[in-house]
Amino acid sequence: MKKSISIVMLVYNEAEIIEKVIRDYYNNVFVKLDDAEFIVAEDGSTDGTKEILDRLSKELDIRLVSGTARKGYVQAYKDSIKLPEKNYIFFTDSSGKHYPEDFWDMYPYLDRYDIVSGYKVKRKDPLYRIVMTRVFNTLVNIYFGTNFKDIDSGFKIIRTDAMKDILNDNWICTDLISFENMIRLSYRGYTLKEVPVRHRPRENGPSRGLPLKKIPKVIKMVLSNFKAVKADARRCAAKTKVEVKKKG
Repeated sequence: MKKSISIVMLVYNEAEIIEKVIRDYYNNVFVKLDDAEFIVAEDGSTDGTKEILDRLSKELDIRLVSGTARKGYVQAYKDSIKLPEKNYIFFTDSSGKHYPEDFWDMYPYLDRYDIVSGYKVKRKDPLYRIVMTRVFNTLVNIYFGTNFKDIDSGFKIIRTDAMKDILNDNWICTDLISFENMIRLSYRGYTLKEVPVRHRPRENGPSRGLPLKKIPKVIKMVLSNFKAVKADARRCAAKTKVEVKKKG
């Protein structure tokens, strides 16, 4: 498959860092690709992010999709999947915690895998997040029979048709949706390669990740959904195989 890339970045209230992050990805990834598009999906920011993005869209070759009202992460993520026109989607968050150059460590594997996902080494997060991530990955792998190093990675390249394959599924989780999507993709038989990538602390402003006080509630919710996610992922995978067989 031709390696044409849609860079997709979801943005919400990142005025402190968004210009630097976009320029880094633009200069270190986008302009070095032969066939690519850069999509910035902004979700109702209120801190000046919209104005910064509007200015950048007039200077740089980026496709800005901006909303007047906040959709929330899940709906914004779903809507972003509908936008790419290239064969692969490179998802990266707007926090500036990843090094854009590490994209090139993942890129060569696209010839052999449907999903190439970066797993963080020497993670620059608070200790409690590192511990909880490791525990969560272990529980996922035991329950779902998988072998992920970092299932909720925000730095990955996925075949566009694979993402659109799961778009109409009834997504169950409202947090950690990357976990659920990776399970759905895995159960459909899409192949995965995890590649080590670097990680750095956020340079400016507070983290946009889950606040500490919300984490126990989110983890409890996600764990309580394990059974439903597994059942629905299996059902949708079986349905997809039947439909493919009929078409064949």
